[in-house]
Amino acid sequence: MKLTISFSLVLAFLLLCNVNFDVQCAENVNQCFKCHNSARDLIKITREIAETSPSELTASSETSGEG
Repeated sequence: MKLTISFSLVLAFLLLCNVNFDVQCAENVNQCFKCHNSARDLIKITREIAETSPSELTASSETSGEG
């Protein structure tokens, strides 16, 4: 009887520790994950990159006239 109660307590303790560990991992989401999983932020970043990049694609002098 004592063995069953002890085993049950140990099992309950381990399960509770595992739940707390999962919660801690979920709270430690990094900045990249936050930005790259938000459609609004991705659209905003894409527009900012498009504004700063050159509007015309230019061919390099090595490949101009080829193909």
